[in-house]
Amino acid sequence: MNSARQTPRSLLSYFAPPEDFVGVFGWLCGFSADARFLNEAMNAFTGLSMHQRMHMGEIRLALMLDPGEPALLPTAVPGLSHLPLRDPTRRPFRLMHAKVGLLGYRHEQDATKWCVRLVVSTGNWTRQTVEDSLDVACEVEVSSDQVGPDHAQECADIKAATKFFGALRELYDTRLLGAGTPLSGGDAAEDLATWLRSCARSRNNPDALPPRFVDNRRHPLLNEILDRARAQHCRPNDYLAMGSGFYEGQPNGSGSGCARPTVPLNVVRALKSANLLKERCLVELHVEPSACQSISTSVDYLGEHPDHAIAVHAAVPPKSLYGESSSRTLHAKFLFCANRSKRTGACNNAWLYIGSGNFTPAGMMVRMSQRGGNLEAGMVLFPQGLFWEDAGKGRFMVQDRLPIGGPPLKADAPNLASGEAWQPRGAENFAAPLAFLLWRVEGVLAVGQQGEPLSLQAEDAEVLDESGEACPRVPSGYAWSGTTPRMARMRWRDAGVVREAWVPVIDEFGRVAATPLGSIELVEAEQQLLSFPGTPEPEGPDSEMDEDDAEGGSGKPEARRHAGGRLVSQGAAIRQMMGMLERIALRQVEVSAADWPRWCVRLEQTLSQIRDSSAVTQFVAMGLNPLSPLRAVPFRPSFAEDPTGEAAFRYSAVLNRLEQAWKTNGLANLEGSA
Repeated sequence: MNSARQTPRSLLSYFAPPEDFVGVFGWLCGFSADARFLNEAMNAFTGLSMHQRMHMGEIRLALMLDPGEPALLPTAVPGLSHLPLRDPTRRPFRLMHAKVGLLGYRHEQDATKWCVRLVVSTGNWTRQTVEDSLDVACEVEVSSDQVGPDHAQECADIKAATKFFGALRELYDTRLLGAGTPLSGGDAAEDLATWLRSCARSRNNPDALPPRFVDNRRHPLLNEILDRARAQHCRPNDYLAMGSGFYEGQPNGSGSGCARPTVPLNVVRALKSANLLKERCLVELHVEPSACQSISTSVDYLGEHPDHAIAVHAAVPPKSLYGESSSRTLHAKFLFCANRSKRTGACNNAWLYIGSGNFTPAGMMVRMSQRGGNLEAGMVLFPQGLFWEDAGKGRFMVQDRLPIGGPPLKADAPNLASGEAWQPRGAENFAAPLAFLLWRVEGVLAVGQQGEPLSLQAEDAEVLDESGEACPRVPSGYAWSGTTPRMARMRWRDAGVVREAWVPVIDEFGRVAATPLGSIELVEAEQQLLSFPGTPEPEGPDSEMDEDDAEGGSGKPEARRHAGGRLVSQGAAIRQMMGMLERIALRQVEVSAADWPRWCVRLEQTLSQIRDSSAVTQFVAMGLNPLSPLRAVPFRPSFAEDPTGEAAFRYSAVLNRLEQAWKTNGLANLEGSA
């Protein structure tokens, strides 16, 4: 496992699990995201393809973005729940801008072993970040065998990030996670919460150390950064590098100039006041020349400023990662402060901030507020072993970690430009009166338990059918005339404004926005169950998404395969079925208590798919119930043996529904049929 580290890696790589682990659940927040990036991140996090996740219908990541971003539906990113803002009137930030992930992993063989990972990025969760932007990220990991004094700092960092996400969850709609089904995300989120509590309550006393994770919910981000540097007893340094993807100011109405930049100068003044920067020091500001807002007309102003001269440089991609001729554009936000050793070339007494806060008043200088400050977050790291020059000794150079070292810019440089002004988005992703609907086989989209209610009333909401007409209301919800939809469109009125949103449908097996299940044969059913908790690739092409999915539609049912198969003799049917059930039972007794709810879901949905198979049909004709052996105590784990326990009750309910689906309830048990 790794401690905090700032390395030049693809942002997607931070989702990949440690060796022998698999992703269970994670929280993400950011300004923006796209389906291409998140599908690749989900592939890495879960080890499952997009098509497998469409089939499983299990929520594994919860995403909170700025409400100006359009909703990313689970039909476009299977396994993701994009949580909308709960209340339009309760938005305590100008922009939701922090880019943070808190990810939980469990060991593939030993369910008691876990790992949690904190990821802080300067870039958004988009393919543009991976392919075009110049961004940086860092991670902190703690595993179940590292909860001890040697990892007190990591636990303190993760505890601070846990509190940060706890505050976010108060603002976003998490009702889907509390839907009460094993696949809706609530159980997995609680597993992660348990591991996070272990970090917070560990005997290493993480409260004794200030966290390196910072945010601006209570104080300006710059204040938090300086507090962390002072807490590490950092001495005054003689070098400061600053970089940002956005600066204050745009050309004035005549196009002849920009407002003077204030934030870079205020940062220098603050560091000097905090005794973190020497009076005589070198200060460099790194920018994207083609889009640097007020910096484009202030190169001379900054370079000749009487308080302190700031040299403006063009940001350059690290050659060790991107090669010699990369054209990536700067988006990273950072502060790097160190002493330059003339004797060894080392970066001594170094500290580094990376995060979401741009060098604007809203990003760096004020606390979070509805009109003044964005919600920002970052990490303050204290790297060691960095050098200014390699000198052929294989050293870790600071230029390989940060986009610095570019040429100084002159005021008349032809490539200097302010860039386009940022424009607010028109989308509004706010919570609907209902966060989800439950499919009932009689053709009803039922209103399930929604947890803590919103201010809106569900009685005023309409569910629209595939033609856009309001569905008839029935006592339990809404009548639906078509096949099981993956999503349903809801329309409601909020303070005189008519709003619409897509909400996921949870099917009879508890799957969220999942593709329809087709009929399968015994050999496929056995393969799906024996591969638990993984899943084999289902039938059909692994396409990215069809147009209907991308728009949030119900999705077209998969073609049902011929279920009858070839007819076999009664003896062959018995041998085939009993062999499968015996192997299932052997796998079943090995299932951990943590995985038991998901196993019961897999058992029910898989065996339901073979209800029309030749083998089941012949057992019904013989008047025998082949499922009866699965009720035997030796065929279940020890924690599910007590008939009054929750695990046994869940399992018995599954077998009852399966017997009804197979039409074998009331038939003779196999034990007495010889």
